[in-house]
Amino acid sequence: MENTPPSPDLFTRLEIALERRNDAADAFDTFKQDAVMAHAPAPGEDPAITSDDAADAAAGEVDEFSAEVRALLNNASDTDLTSAYEQSGGEVGHPVAEALLGELKRRNFGN
Repeated sequence: MENTPPSPDLFTRLEIALERRNDAADAFDTFKQDAVMAHAPAPGEDPAITSDDAADAAAGEVDEFSAEVRALLNNASDTDLTSAYEQSGGEVGHPVAEALLGELKRRNFGN
């Protein structure tokens, strides 16, 4: 018999996706700085990596994780959303609570 771990709940999956999105955004800043400070190319040659390349790569990752968050919210049931929102404590400024509240409002839940 195979032991498989239970699937994380919506709150946990959102927390992970938002953290990964934030890490990608932070990496953007670092990567862009590193690209700008990379070794200068030989005179007359283009740099191997530019700050625009770094920005494009990081923006792509941020977009990917943002899409993951949107998909989690769009595919969640009303019950899952309210349960996850209760689990978040509804804390103002908490990224998971804010994302869940936004989705609940978008669905006109409770109105």
